[in-house]
Amino acid sequence: MNPRTRKFLGVALLLAVLLALLWDLIPLRDAQARVALMPSSGLGFTSLNVPLNETEKSIFGPALVTKRVYRVSRKNFLVVIIDGARNRHAVHDPTYCFHGAGWTLQGGRDMTVPGGTAKIVFMQKGMEVRSAAFWFSDGQTRHGNIMRCWWQMACRRLTFGASGAESVLVLVQPLDDGEAVWGLLSAQLGFLFDL
Repeated sequence: MNPRTRKFLGVALLLAVLLALLWDLIPLRDAQARVALMPSSGLGFTSLNVPLNETEKSIFGPALVTKRVYRVSRKNFLVVIIDGARNRHAVHDPTYCFHGAGWTLQGGRDMTVPGGTAKIVFMQKGMEVRSAAFWFSDGQTRHGNIMRCWWQMACRRLTFGASGAESVLVLVQPLDDGEAVWGLLSAQLGFLFDL
């Protein structure tokens, strides 16, 4: 290798190391301002904050996680919002957690929501059948595609936040038996689509 090539590679390596350090050292703005606007009660609903268990704390690490149970028209919904600005690995495809908890996915469908689409998944564990809805939101658009979310997050980090707001994962899971009434989401919990 000639000296000129070696010098070029050395400068390129140094530049890569400096950029990597900058990306880790410069904090990006998180989405907590949006999440903080989420009301705990309102017309037709109430909620209760649920603390994270030790396993969840170890999985999410420094990520900002909001976990609440909302009661709407005698139906209970678990709502989990994960802001991965401080730990990008915390924002993930929720079906991994369902598999890890012993659920078998039985299918899914897209559901139109304000600003985009959500993914509804149906799952079974023994004789128990449940469903859950999730979407990724940057405050403007909503979608259920983890690859798109990871791409948006990568671009955001590469541009030091200039490419857009932080995406959050919003997961909604009915806690009651019976068919989930997904229409209640937009009717009573429409603020979830403002995140």
